[in-house]
Parts: sequence; C-alpha cells; structure tokens
Amino acid sequence: MSWRRQPLKPPAIWAVMAYSDLSPADLKVYDYLRGNDFVAKPWSTAKAAKALKLKPEQVYEALSNIAHYMRSNIHIHYRDGALRIAAE
Repeated sequence: MSWRRQPLKPPAIWAVMAYSDLSPADLKVYDYLRGNDFVAKPWSTAKAAKALKLKPEQVYEALSNIAHYMRSNIHIHYRDGALRIAAE
C-alpha cells in the first residue's frame, strides 16, 4: 500500500476585508502595528491595550480579526520567547 500526500485544498470561502471594513478597535490595533516595529521588539498586549486605551480582550479580538480578514497584510510568529508581528 502506498501513501501519497494529498494536496491541500483552500477553504470554500476566502474571507477578505478592506481596510475601511475593519471595526474601530481593529483599525486602532492595525494602525498601531503598522506604526511600530514588533519584529525587532517583542509584542506586548498589555502595552498595546494601554497605548490604545482598550481592554486586553479587545486587543486580542482585533488581532484575531486582522489575522483572519487581512491575512495577506500581517505576519505573526514566535521568536526568542515572544510574539513578533509585522503588518503592512
């Protein structure tokens, strides 16, 4: 019996939003990400929440929305014990 790796299929629906479609909290977080270098310095949700005057839960939700709906504009990875985020 031969096992072959099956090619990945894209989801049936690709959800993509424009910048103007983001919620106000999402816009704040996205602009904050674009204005800072969180690849060179580690991401801190607590610092972002304080700077943006949002609750940490709102920042997490905004990050999730941005990563889902604007996936081609954001890259989140883990390095040296911390999250690193690049947004364009």
